[in-house]
Amino acid sequence: MPASVPFRRGRRAVVGGVALLVVLYVVVVVLYAVSGDVGGVTRGDPDGEHVQLDVQPQSVDAAGNRIPATLEVRSGGRLDPDNLERDTLPVLSSDLELLVTDTDGSRTVTFPANQVLSPVSLRFISSGEIEVWPFDTYTVKTTIVAYRTVAGAPERLSLQVFPTGHVPGWTITATSEKVGAVISTDAGTEKVESFVITAHRSGATIAFGIVLLALMVAMPVLVLIVAVTVFRGRRKVEASFMSWMGAMLFATIPLRTFLPGSPPIGSWVDFTVVLWVIGALIVGLAIYVAAWLRWSGQGPAPSPAPAALDSVADSGESGPASAP
Repeated sequence: MPASVPFRRGRRAVVGGVALLVVLYVVVVVLYAVSGDVGGVTRGDPDGEHVQLDVQPQSVDAAGNRIPATLEVRSGGRLDPDNLERDTLPVLSSDLELLVTDTDGSRTVTFPANQVLSPVSLRFISSGEIEVWPFDTYTVKTTIVAYRTVAGAPERLSLQVFPTGHVPGWTITATSEKVGAVISTDAGTEKVESFVITAHRSGATIAFGIVLLALMVAMPVLVLIVAVTVFRGRRKVEASFMSWMGAMLFATIPLRTFLPGSPPIGSWVDFTVVLWVIGALIVGLAIYVAAWLRWSGQGPAPSPAPAALDSVADSGESGPASAP
């Protein structure tokens, strides 16, 4: 076989590997650039009838099953009719109260009258399993009711809820469910819409985690190739390689903790990837130690004989006698 053929194959492999890395790089960067925005219903212009409320998620506490968010009144509706003619924050003519379910702490939020309204922070209680990282999903199903107190009795107000904001590393959507909770009023029972917030990790986070896990898997593959090659006597034993293999073993845990989202110990990636990476690294180190014990007392490992000499030895013929 001409010597140029292996060279061409090697060059193609290198070019293919570089092209694959470039594609992965572009995919991860693009996914990161388009992720993070909170999607859902687009907020319209104030109509003078509905109270408009913006719900802005701030982050996702996956370990605590909580989604911190802020509530901000954009229009007070009938409580602030002049807001339709100016581009400022609403100043309400009477107190606005919100009943918010599935939150930590107090579930009643009050926006006082005759004051510039400020956003109010709260924490929604979500459901999800961080152990299935990076494919974990968190869902909040909350009911928000707006009302004011007139002559000591609550009067319900029309409410429109709009999601907004940007949470890096997450894809968050918010929708309304027509069949929601039931509340009791002086006039009887009344159905209200439920507001559903769903958060799952963005494509960039998932791609980042998969690439990092793939790099983690590559470490024991390299170690096993070196260890098996030396054990078979095709390469000389170098004691310094055992330090390199030990460094690979100790680098596994820092790489594990570098996974985005910090999945807890015992997640599915530990059982499917990390555990076997550590096991394969130890096996490779054991094979290399066996190779060191096998060849270290016999000098350098024997080098393979040329093919021509092997064929002569197999046929039982002796080579030509050397000239005196």
